[in-house]
Amino acid sequence: MTEVEKPAQPVKKGNPFAGTEGIYLLPHHIKEIERLRGQHRLILSSTGNTLLTAPIKEKKPRVLDSGAADGTWLLDLQRLYPQYEWSLHGVDIGSALFPHKSGPYESLDLHELDARAPAPSNLGWEGSFDLIHQRLLIWGFQKKDWPAVLKNQLALLKPGGWIQLVETQWVDRDHPFDAAQYPNLAKQTTLQTWSTDVSGMDIFIAYNLEDHLKELGFENVSKRDFVLGYGAKAKEESQNRPSADLWIKTFTSFGERWPEGGIPGVAKTKEEFYQFLEDLKNEVSEVGYAPKISYVIGQKPL
Repeated sequence: MTEVEKPAQPVKKGNPFAGTEGIYLLPHHIKEIERLRGQHRLILSSTGNTLLTAPIKEKKPRVLDSGAADGTWLLDLQRLYPQYEWSLHGVDIGSALFPHKSGPYESLDLHELDARAPAPSNLGWEGSFDLIHQRLLIWGFQKKDWPAVLKNQLALLKPGGWIQLVETQWVDRDHPFDAAQYPNLAKQTTLQTWSTDVSGMDIFIAYNLEDHLKELGFENVSKRDFVLGYGAKAKEESQNRPSADLWIKTFTSFGERWPEGGIPGVAKTKEEFYQFLEDLKNEVSEVGYAPKISYVIGQKPL
C-alpha cells in the first residue's frame, strides 16, 4: 500500500475506461459520495444491517477498511457493533472523498494509499490489525492485481486476524438474462463484461475470492451470500425507484468518457447510451435486478 501524494483525477488520455489513477474504473471524486452512501444504505437494507460476518473476539479490535472513501462503513461499524471499542483506520487510492477530521470523523485515521503495494513501513502497520475489510472493488483492481493486494493485506493482519472481502456477483455466470424477455438487463451484462474486459478487470471476482484466500494460506475460509435487490426486487418497497436510480448512476460516467466507436452491443453514440440507461432503469423498476452479494472471510494462521 504505497502512499500517494495527489487526489485521484479522471484519466484524460489512453483507454477512456482505464479508470481513476489508471486503475479505478468508476468516478473517484467528491460527487461520488452521494452514490456511495446510497449504495451503503441499500446494502444495509438488503442484509439486515450486516456489516460484519467475521467472528471478532477482541474487545478493542483494530480494523482497517481498504477502499474507505469517506469512512461511512467505519462509522457504521462503530454504530452497529457498539459492544466493541473500535480503533478505526482506512485507506483509499484518492483522498478527495476524505471528510474533514471533525465531529464523528475525528475517530477515523484515513490515509491515501495504493493497496497494490505494501504499506509504508513508517506507518508501523505490519501485523497490527484484527480485521481488514474491503468492499466492492471489482472495478478497482485489475485481475492480475488481486493476489498482490490480498498478500499485502495478509501482512498487515495479526496472527489469528480476519480478512472480510465483500463483492457482488454482478453477472450471473450460470443463469444469463434472456434477451427476448429482459432486453435491457441482457444488454447490461454486455456492458458490464465489456467494461471489465477492456480494463483487465475480473467481473467474476466474487466467485473466486475463496480460492484466492486459500491459495495465500488463509484458514477458516467461508462465504455468506445475501440478495442485493434493486428496483422491483428491493427488500423494502420504498426502495424500488430510488434503488433503480442508484443503480443507473453506476454507469452514467461511462458516457462522459465515451470510447471511439461506442460500446459494442450496447450503444454506438452517447445519445443511444443514455437512452439505454433510461430504458434499463424502467426495466429494473418493473422486474427487478437481484445479484448476490458475497461476504467472504478468512483467518490468518496463528
